[in-house]
Amino acid sequence: MSIAVDRADTRFSLPAWLPRLFIVAGLVAYVGALALAWWAISGRLPEQLTLRLAGHAFAIKHIHDKLLSTGAVVLLILPSAFWIECAVTGWKKCSLRALLAPTKSMKTDIAFFLMEQLHLTGMIGKVLMLGLSIVSGVALRDWLARRTGLAVDPTALPLWLQAIVYFYVYSFFDYWAHRLGHTRWFWPLHRYHHSAEDFCVINGGRIHPAGFAGIFFINIPMPLLGATPEAMIWVNVVTSVLGFLIHSRIESGFGWVGRYVIQSPLHHRLHHKLDMREATGFFGMTPVWDHLFGGWSEASDRNVVVGVDTPYRQGFWVMPDLLRDYWDFWKGLAGCRTLAPSEQITR
Repeated sequence: MSIAVDRADTRFSLPAWLPRLFIVAGLVAYVGALALAWWAISGRLPEQLTLRLAGHAFAIKHIHDKLLSTGAVVLLILPSAFWIECAVTGWKKCSLRALLAPTKSMKTDIAFFLMEQLHLTGMIGKVLMLGLSIVSGVALRDWLARRTGLAVDPTALPLWLQAIVYFYVYSFFDYWAHRLGHTRWFWPLHRYHHSAEDFCVINGGRIHPAGFAGIFFINIPMPLLGATPEAMIWVNVVTSVLGFLIHSRIESGFGWVGRYVIQSPLHHRLHHKLDMREATGFFGMTPVWDHLFGGWSEASDRNVVVGVDTPYRQGFWVMPDLLRDYWDFWKGLAGCRTLAPSEQITR
């Protein structure tokens, strides 16, 4: 008599959550290493340096703040955004994997990111905005203080509270600058941002250099309302992190947080929808302004198609489309008909 014995499959498989745990552990280790490196470097750097060149002395002030704001995006904020997205979506769906073999649309996002880090965007913006980008809200605040004696001084508040307050103040002005970008007159300049055909973490940097609405709606009002450089560094950190995350491939509405506290990737994807014959919404980084001023919607569609119906070349060479959109902007101001976002049609 023979007895058949079924052998159980003894192959070992990792739990589904374990790779994400390794990703989170990697992020913690990376941030810890950066913090240690910053502690070691900042302790040896002075806060101010004086350089002499051709008989003239040049003072470089706030060195720590400058290094922090310059290196934070590339060394901390962007890598952290990639890590967080990868932990949520997994490696197969994350932006970092997609950017290793980028689509033509993603190549445009890479081009804009590099232009910003090399300060080319600012240089081009100064030319296209006819010098308006050099207007300083700080200088205007100081001039008004000398003339009137009035100035907002928030320094009695702790820095963390200043950062929270001014983040929401910033988001208020950003909301209205964004809504202005969706009007018939300013849409040609804002349209490039909506031309992205694939969402990825660095989509947020796809901004036309001539988009000067932010200067008058954000850069000038913030100093006039007393925002200190220290507070604005942290506001910029928060807005940079949020800008990366809301353009990520995370398919989540963030629950009540996404409805009331900060905008979610799902809501921002709906904002980028291709078919704008029904008015788009979700203009604010913080949903409170959408609730108060009419930009909020309960719509939910993770598979909505994004982009615009205006043809864009996509790819690394962005100048022809930048100049075309700039020309469309001036034609609109001169009275020539230009399309509003709501007049865009589906492909």
